[in-house]
Amino acid sequence: MLMENCGLFAAYSKENKYNVSGRIIEGLLALQHRGQESAGIALSDGSKITTYKGKGVVNRVFTKDVARKINGYFGIGHVRYSINGFSNYINAQPLSVKYKGEFFSIAHNGQIENGNKLKEEYEEKGSIFMTTSDTELIPHLLVNNLKGVPSSWESSNIGKLIDQNIGPSYSLLLLFKNKIIAFRDSYGYRPLALCETKNGIYVASEDSAFKFFPTKDATIREINPGELIEIKDGKVKSYFINSSNKHKYCFFEHVYFARPDSNIFDENVHLMREKLGALCAQENPVEADIVVPVMDSGFSAALGYSKASNIPLEMGLMRNKYVGRTFIDPDVEERKMGVRRKLSPVKEVIENKRIILVDDSIVRGTTMKHIVKMLRENGAKQVHLRIASPKVVNTCHWGVDIPTQEELICATKSIDEIKDLLNADSIEFVSLEKLKEFLNSKKQEYCFKCFQGGN
Repeated sequence: MLMENCGLFAAYSKENKYNVSGRIIEGLLALQHRGQESAGIALSDGSKITTYKGKGVVNRVFTKDVARKINGYFGIGHVRYSINGFSNYINAQPLSVKYKGEFFSIAHNGQIENGNKLKEEYEEKGSIFMTTSDTELIPHLLVNNLKGVPSSWESSNIGKLIDQNIGPSYSLLLLFKNKIIAFRDSYGYRPLALCETKNGIYVASEDSAFKFFPTKDATIREINPGELIEIKDGKVKSYFINSSNKHKYCFFEHVYFARPDSNIFDENVHLMREKLGALCAQENPVEADIVVPVMDSGFSAALGYSKASNIPLEMGLMRNKYVGRTFIDPDVEERKMGVRRKLSPVKEVIENKRIILVDDSIVRGTTMKHIVKMLRENGAKQVHLRIASPKVVNTCHWGVDIPTQEELICATKSIDEIKDLLNADSIEFVSLEKLKEFLNSKKQEYCFKCFQGGN
């Protein structure tokens, strides 16, 4: 089954006063960093659901002509990033299905851990799957266990079914003709936030997606692990489906996936990354002339490294803002080509300098190898790599693009081998022990599986 890390956004107009399609599009644009393969919207006018989706980034899918034609006063949206490379239209979300004469729609961020087992069980019973996405398991689960038309299903029963049968990780949006449901798994792997204003109710993977409209008098909070939110008749109702498990927040959200201006797991992402950079400087000092961030992902960490080391921060690499994130490009060769399109060295800044090059993480090492090469081609005297997270040595089973262990540079090579392969003068990481010491008691709430060896 297909594993995904994606972006979710929902909007509900109180008292049915306005078309929310434009607001969902704006929300998805704010979450574009979470997926660039496809985008989609499902909208309800209270009597029927309309779905529109396509391959590509949000602006490419939702042109002005398209945006004018889709209407509804509440709905859900999705931007998708597949992990196993099945990039095609049929896997685009929201996934809309028809049952007993009614459509309902689902948008999912994460991975269903027991997806393969469940699919085999349903196929043995005669179920047919139209996509390769594990999200499709959820409508099969619901229609096989709930009676009546979808709009009559009790929200708490939906939550209990999913909690008891679907393995994490998931943050979910479900759209029925009469309501929206938002549900976060009991471990809280993936972030999900709720915003209520005078005129509307919104849900998003990250609270930074709420910033496109005034939030002065808004109530914004994280949806708790195991909490289901029902938005119906202009009101929000909360159900705690399962709140007994320990939290397992994905620390890689802090390291890479989330926007710096987001607040996830009760922490501001930019400030967390700055602290990680400072931690790296304390643990891995080196004599150098300037600190250079890998833009944009390494900027916050580089700022923290610079402050802690008293070595000046310089913009030795400029980013082309019109090029997407190379890490989430599913095609490896395209990812390699994208490095030079994305980053441009500033020779006047880096020439004859000893450089500390700071980034948030290294997964395959493909991108970093080309960045070091560009710095040396432009006269860098030394290039010392400092990574503001622990070594990624294990695959992720919960919806982040960390590939097979053989592809992970830190899982297969020693520090000296990595240094030589990347042509760096030195390379150091934040140790997992130092990270846990820094997090103190909160370390119990995080998942560090990608930083730990074994299966």
